[in-house]
Amino acid sequence: MGVQRDLSGIVQPGRGLGAARTADPAALQLLQDLAGFSIVPGTLNLRLSEAPNRGTHWQYVAATKIGPDWETRTGQAGYFLTRVTIAERYRGLAFQADEPTGPGYPADLIELFSEVHLRTALNLSDGDHLVVTLSEP
Repeated sequence: MGVQRDLSGIVQPGRGLGAARTADPAALQLLQDLAGFSIVPGTLNLRLSEAPNRGTHWQYVAATKIGPDWETRTGQAGYFLTRVTIAERYRGLAFQADEPTGPGYPADLIELFSEVHLRTALNLSDGDHLVVTLSEP
């Protein structure tokens, strides 16, 4: 099977956790270091038609890289991340959390960090369709 380059989905409401977690300076700095550009705090949730095929474009970042108590505070052991281009114009990071306890992270959900506030820049509402393209590794 070839590399899955485009991810397409529907904008979903979030729980407000992305903004709270990116308010942590260590988490925000790590994201910016991984992305190579400034990240606007918060995430945009995108429900895909199916779970993404996480191939070589994706990397894993353990929660301990953010902070020694990050997993205890968030319930997330780490994150699968990949660089993306959002709507053919904005740089971003797509991620899925590794949640080993509880109901677990939905396999068909990705969250997006970006250099812009995506809902505003793209005039997005819940239920809108959005395409992101994986960048070269």
